Amino acid sequence: MATGSTNRFAGQRPESQLQRHRPLVLRTLGGRAREPRFQLQVALGLLFAFFVGAFAHVVEDYLDREALTRWDVEFSTWLHVHADPTLTSFFQIVTLAGNVVTLAIFTVAVAAWFMRRGRINEAVVVLVSALGIEVLNGALKLLFHRQRPEYAYVHLDTYSFPSGHATGATAIYGVVIYLLVRNGARSARVLAAVAFAALIPLIAFSRLYLEAHYLSDVLAGCSLGAAWACATLFVYEARRGVDPGR
Repeated sequence: MATGSTNRFAGQRPESQLQRHRPLVLRTLGGRAREPRFQLQVALGLLFAFFVGAFAHVVEDYLDREALTRWDVEFSTWLHVHADPTLTSFFQIVTLAGNVVTLAIFTVAVAAWFMRRGRINEAVVVLVSALGIEVLNGALKLLFHRQRPEYAYVHLDTYSFPSGHATGATAIYGVVIYLLVRNGARSARVLAAVAFAALIPLIAFSRLYLEAHYLSDVLAGCSLGAAWACATLFVYEARRGVDPGR
């Protein structure tokens, strides 16, 4: 009887032996999947793919003159008809938060703050990310060559698609807020996320209300800026993973 039992289980390997015989890649991935930093990188990668897809979808609608571009004109006209002087003045102030000069001053100030605290890597990330998104946005404006809305409150010589305010604000504020509260308390991270979620739509809508952009311009800008922020932070986290001392 004992012999039969021995024969029956002879071909089965203990769990520890099965673990040792699993491919090294699977064991490595299985171990990394439980690491918070790896999970964060996966989340950033998925968000990057989502926002790139959203940007591509808006671009497709714009190039094919689909429903979104019809909404552009109708919504711009509706805002022009229902404009209120008080709200116009309010959004003229709000929109300054996404102005290239404001963002440049903010970026340099934050980078200097990081450097004074010995956080050189974070300072470099902020500067490179801000410069990169402004160059990318400028190149895309030239590529799409879209004229500004007809009823714009101010005359702007640059092209309309995508919105530079929406793109720059989303990318730069997103990266900076992440770096500032990354290791902070949970309450600080939640508060920062709420502030970011309130600020970016306000800046984006200010461009619509002032009729400096169409709806598709700001949607493309927010998507592009978010994708750029996710890509920047993915690289940042990946480098931290290679050198834990960073």
